[in-house]
Amino acid sequence: MTWVFLTTLALLAVAGLLVVVRLLIGRTTLDRIVSVDVLVTLIVAATCAGMGWQQDGSNIALLAAFALLAFIGSISAARLIERKEPYR
Repeated sequence: MTWVFLTTLALLAVAGLLVVVRLLIGRTTLDRIVSVDVLVTLIVAATCAGMGWQQDGSNIALLAAFALLAFIGSISAARLIERKEPYR
């Protein structure tokens, strides 16, 4: 069962690297906002996988609050960008 967790964490790390690349070379502000939101989601998923590997569920409430704050932040930023940039 350990190899499942290690494979999951490795794939999440690769996805995180790709998202960081997208964050650095994103063309628009909205691309960067979406990549930050995906990066936060990957961090939460990796933390959940690590908690499953260690069989310790003490941080679930903290992770849910962190994911909710990241979601609200990305929605707020997207709404601000929507008002600033004209439609294409």
